[in-house]
Amino acid sequence: MESDESEGIQDLPVTFELNLPDDMNTDEVISLMEVLQSDIEGFDEMLLDAVIHEAENEAEQTESKTTIALKTEEQIQQHSNAFQISASNEQPPGPSDNFPESSGCRFKTLAEQDLQEIECNKYSNSTKKNTKWGIGVFNAWCLERLNKLLDLHTIAAPLLNENLRKFYAEAQPKNLSNRSKTMPQEHAAEYHKNSMKNVRAAINRHLKDIGREIDIVKDIEFKSSNTMLSSKLKFNLKQGLSRATQHHPTISNEDLLKINTYLSNDNPVALRFRIWYFLAIHFVSRGCEFHHQLSIRSLKFEKDENGIEYVTISHETHQKNHQGGLEETNEEANDKRMYATGTPSCPVQSLKLFLSKTDPNALSLFNECNKGALQDENPMNHDIWYSNKPVKPKKFTSFIPDICKNAGTRRFTAHSLRTTAITAMSDAGLTDRNIMFMSDHKCEESLKSYCRRPSTEQKKVISTILGSVATGERNQTTVNSIVPTNVCLPGITNQKLSINKESSHLTGFGGNSIFKDCHFHFNN
Repeated sequence: MESDESEGIQDLPVTFELNLPDDMNTDEVISLMEVLQSDIEGFDEMLLDAVIHEAENEAEQTESKTTIALKTEEQIQQHSNAFQISASNEQPPGPSDNFPESSGCRFKTLAEQDLQEIECNKYSNSTKKNTKWGIGVFNAWCLERLNKLLDLHTIAAPLLNENLRKFYAEAQPKNLSNRSKTMPQEHAAEYHKNSMKNVRAAINRHLKDIGREIDIVKDIEFKSSNTMLSSKLKFNLKQGLSRATQHHPTISNEDLLKINTYLSNDNPVALRFRIWYFLAIHFVSRGCEFHHQLSIRSLKFEKDENGIEYVTISHETHQKNHQGGLEETNEEANDKRMYATGTPSCPVQSLKLFLSKTDPNALSLFNECNKGALQDENPMNHDIWYSNKPVKPKKFTSFIPDICKNAGTRRFTAHSLRTTAITAMSDAGLTDRNIMFMSDHKCEESLKSYCRRPSTEQKKVISTILGSVATGERNQTTVNSIVPTNVCLPGITNQKLSINKESSHLTGFGGNSIFKDCHFHFNN
């Protein structure tokens, strides 16, 4: 490139225009440029002449033209180098890391810090904390029993197996005095079985993260340590030292009614709680990891083929059982729906009211309450109830405790809403496949912790049955079936299933069959 040719375009925005179809995308334009530069001799010179001519005349640009902007002689040279084209060489273009940003290149340019920030998403925050805790427990044992830390980067597998075998047998929680306040002293001195499994998993994760090609869970070299862990858990069970796993309780119908009564109030706090509560129930979210990912644009209002309105979420959300990555085999179920009910507590109408009271400039779905609307006894006097300042993710953890306190119920956790929703679907007779669609469980086995637990009403029925057995009055006792009545069957519109039960005096399979002496009536 001649120096006198470039003097006239320094510090000037330069454009080269091609008359192309309006629907031609950037990739097609780049492909066309590659073809022109590789097949047309002297194309670079023509490009330069056009650039100089356009800089001098400052021709107007139109939307039907595709523009490639180059600002300096150096940028023009970079453009030429990017495709490896010269006037005397017609070789195909090659890749370049210096393609100018203004040229419309499609690939990002990320610094090492940006790459590391992306890699930090390999594990969830809870997994990172669990790994740190598990390694901390193992290191504490090493310092106390070995008077040194083991170098996990270099330690041989047999030696690590030997130390893990001792560690699994001797591991014990700290702060026994504090733990003894909430459980028997003998239980306080032992880790829960799940805690020991978590420690092992944490150590295994850490070994993989530091590049060790060993697996302390599956490798044969660690058979003796895993045998010790299994034997230790069995020993604790025999000695009465094993504690049952505490699942999140379901919310009873009485408490659900109290919560709904409180959430029916039309004020900024109750309405925000109501939307949070409805979304947690209808989309069967897990804990507090769901709501802070929602923006104003996350929710779509649609109508089904029958003209009934519903709300769905327009994008996937990051949750414990759906974290993406190459190992992700199942996509999060889409088209989960929250239907309008036409009742005073309709979730769709509540959401519309909520959005109408939100600052138009807000991006997040859940935002801080407007102080003026909070302090006014009649908040309806205010058009805006919520500002454009998002609610901090940690604040969501206080939502369900505050709801329970104001509703006058016992304190529940956010995960109890998920437990209640899944249990309700199971009690209503929905198939595991349908429940998994809503809960995003990956296999039916993982539903067992929810679906195998009977509700309070069902436990009462079971107790009544067993009580009649204990008193010898079984044949004279008529009890309601554990199977719920008035089940809405999928595919049967506006029909109910009524089950009329009669006492059975038979024995064996026939007498114990759920459907023995039952009459099915389909009522329109």
